[in-house]
Amino acid sequence: MDLQNARILMRKANTLFKSIEEAGSQPSAIERDLMLSYLRQLYGLFLEETQQKATETAKEADLPRPRAEKPLAPAPLEPTPSPAKETPAPPAPEPFSFELPKREAPVPPVVEAPAPPPRVERQEPLPAPPRTESVGLDPALAKLFNFKKATELSERLSESPVADLNKAMSINDRLLYINELFGRDRTALDESLQLLNRFDAFEAARGFLINLAEQYRWGHEERIEIAQAFVKLVRRKYL
Repeated sequence: MDLQNARILMRKANTLFKSIEEAGSQPSAIERDLMLSYLRQLYGLFLEETQQKATETAKEADLPRPRAEKPLAPAPLEPTPSPAKETPAPPAPEPFSFELPKREAPVPPVVEAPAPPPRVERQEPLPAPPRTESVGLDPALAKLFNFKKATELSERLSESPVADLNKAMSINDRLLYINELFGRDRTALDESLQLLNRFDAFEAARGFLINLAEQYRWGHEERIEIAQAFVKLVRRKYL
């Protein structure tokens, strides 16, 4: 089993649960979908390990076992004939009679029939969870997470840390992101920013950003530059 991926998924699930618990309100639809995605990936890892062990056990059971050779029995020795001796006939025994004591037939013990084993219902495996990591990611979407080191003073100022993504975003930028990156859905942007403000590190928010990029097709040529600017702004939250 890939323990590294399992450890990352557990850390992300704990971080998301902690943010939901600190909010003290019902989780949003995006939070529920993200938590289900983490749990399905964990289930898939453990299910793959169980199936692999079952396959190895079945292969070992099918291997032919060496047959034990049966030792040869020694040939019986022929008895040596002894010379016949003439013996006098024994006297005839006197007739006698006796009666055997009567015994009661033993009562057989009552043996209870064993209870039938419980019936185990077969459970169908869950479908494969959606991919949320950058492994095997489309090259266009992978560009969203390639950050160059700032050299100019203006670039360094544009990468200064921010405390709240809502306050760090202008009205024009908000309208641009709603129309181009979130399918003209203002609620989707607000819920996403609320969730991104709760993550502790950018690595924890990366999987959520990949889900958004795949859902709204940020890798399209018309949206790639706007999506890069949005991801760069989110990264400043965790500097």
